[in-house]
Amino acid sequence: MRHITRMLHGLSGLAAAMTLSMASAQANTTLLINAILPAPHIMNVKVLKPWAEEVNKATDGRVTVQIPSASVVSPDKVWNAVRNGVIDGAYMYNGFVPHQLPLVQMPQLPFLGTSSRANSVALWRTYNKYFKANNGFKDVHLLAMVVFPQAIMYSLKGPIASQHDLQGIKIWAAPGVAAKLMAMAKAGVISTPATKMSEIVAGGMVSGFIGIPDMDAEGYKVMRYVKNATTVPGGFSTPPFSLIMNRKKWESIPQKDRDIITKLSGEAFAERMSAFDQAEAKAHAAAIKSGVIYHAASPQFVAELQSEAATLKEQWLNAAKQKNVNGEAALAYYRSQSAENKK
Repeated sequence: MRHITRMLHGLSGLAAAMTLSMASAQANTTLLINAILPAPHIMNVKVLKPWAEEVNKATDGRVTVQIPSASVVSPDKVWNAVRNGVIDGAYMYNGFVPHQLPLVQMPQLPFLGTSSRANSVALWRTYNKYFKANNGFKDVHLLAMVVFPQAIMYSLKGPIASQHDLQGIKIWAAPGVAAKLMAMAKAGVISTPATKMSEIVAGGMVSGFIGIPDMDAEGYKVMRYVKNATTVPGGFSTPPFSLIMNRKKWESIPQKDRDIITKLSGEAFAERMSAFDQAEAKAHAAAIKSGVIYHAASPQFVAELQSEAATLKEQWLNAAKQKNVNGEAALAYYRSQSAENKK
């Protein structure tokens, strides 16, 4: 009898241990976070991967973030892929979803750039103060937003010094404001995801390109074709991105770990964009050394661009008004936060 009793106690203990083990396994979460940019891109190496490692460490291994070596979805299809649960999460270019997310297109407007880190922090604060109540991300869960460095205009030939120089030339432009700005200047615009621009530039299909910073012109291996580059104060545009998750997947994570991930995201994630500012400075110096000549746009050219930018700004303000958002106040706040955090 004693033997049977000891055996039953032993089985009971084994069952309890197995139950605890199973509960522990069930509590662990693996998140597949898609990266639309090439694996060596600084967004992956210096921002997303360190964040993923920090999430794993802070949750004591309960949450593991896996980043595929190559994007499993086209850059312009990320929103639907995350919303429908094809992938657990991803960062995406806001310019691909202007109708779903009109408010967070704001950083694309010309002349708003200060630094990538400062703009990213400013966008997150502006979102929380002015845009969050609009619930534009209701179909997914928003973790963070960032802004890439200022877009520059590159020429494979002579300098582009006026609107007249743009008329009729073929130019690649990033989707969104950059493409609209070039169309308004009567340039022949080819607009694709940035990951597809290399073949267009290398193939001689365009005379220039606009919508990306020096670090990406270098990264996509198109800086080698550039002879001249034109800059304006604050940039022709500053591309905004969002880090989003499938809502059901997010809600399946235990609250304790959601709180930890939230703390590491948002403004903390935006702060990581200082890596972009460092990379941009390095790429700019390398471009000059390679022979690229940079030209500050003349006051007349800036004035011409400001006239077109005013139209784009008015379009955004109207979109904000339709969402019951005070666009002028939001824009002013974004500018002030960008300037303050640049210091």
